[in-house]
Amino acid sequence: MAAKKDITVVVPVYNGAEMLSACVDSILCAGERIAEIIIVDDGSTDDTLAIAEARAERTPGIRVIHTDNHGCYTARVTGLQAAQTPYVASADVDDRYVPGALDLLAELLESNDADVAIGAYREITTFEDVTLEKNAEVRVLSAEQMWPRIMKWKTQEFVNYVWNKLYKRELFSTMTEADGVNQGEDVLITCQAFCKVNRIVETAAPVYLYYQNPDSLTRVGFGRSDLDLIRVWDAIVLFMKENRQELVSKAEFNRWRTDFTLITRLILANNKEADKTYKSDLALWRKGLKEHWKMLIAPHAMPKSREMLVFNLRFLYWPTRLAMRLLGGKRKR
Repeated sequence: MAAKKDITVVVPVYNGAEMLSACVDSILCAGERIAEIIIVDDGSTDDTLAIAEARAERTPGIRVIHTDNHGCYTARVTGLQAAQTPYVASADVDDRYVPGALDLLAELLESNDADVAIGAYREITTFEDVTLEKNAEVRVLSAEQMWPRIMKWKTQEFVNYVWNKLYKRELFSTMTEADGVNQGEDVLITCQAFCKVNRIVETAAPVYLYYQNPDSLTRVGFGRSDLDLIRVWDAIVLFMKENRQELVSKAEFNRWRTDFTLITRLILANNKEADKTYKSDLALWRKGLKEHWKMLIAPHAMPKSREMLVFNLRFLYWPTRLAMRLLGGKRKR
């Protein structure tokens, strides 16, 4: 009996010509239930579009959507909303699925009457063969149990990634606009989707290989994309005010924490040109930290070391900055 074809996988890509074919191959191995792969070319300036269209011509079930450059958030949402299957997933072009992973998540989602199935992931620096663990621990959670993890409330666990999950398609029927957002877009997507979720199933089995690219947006110095985090959390605060009042305080906590995060990122980048470029932005972040530092420390939602750093950056900014840069330089060496 032929497998059901009920999964769409979305790949948003900007200038990913060198990685696209291997990513598609990985998706094709992720499950027999995959009906379609939607490649959303976000206005690439390299050969991404040509490669995607050539692959679509010779591989059934691949569809290419080309748009002007609007950022990863818009590209991913465009693909998710273009899907027509009951279930959707999304991969980043530089990562890989574990073979059979999406079929496993679909089975778990259906057998547990869940809205989202979540798998573990493995961080890698070189691609490796990983065998799917079909007998790994599985647990069923409510949305209320997930929200502290999504909001990083009294935990350092990060579960906001889009790519290690399989969703019911209707979770993305309505999404807010956020043109130009490239960093933190997972958080904005996850928060909106999970507002419609009742039941989650989670497996400890790694289903996704997260490639730690040294040239990726999140790992290269400090740049304009880092400021996307402010737009993301401003949007989430507004969304929660309109949809989930009980989550507003946690969303606001993360918005205030963003000022602290950007201050530390800029310090650790230790780049004179960046210091000059973002001088006025830094003044705004420091103002935000001065206004909200007590609200960051009071709930004890962060580790003690982070709370101490918040305090030091609030009251002893310049010596703390010097110490961070000296220590950061020693770690690099």
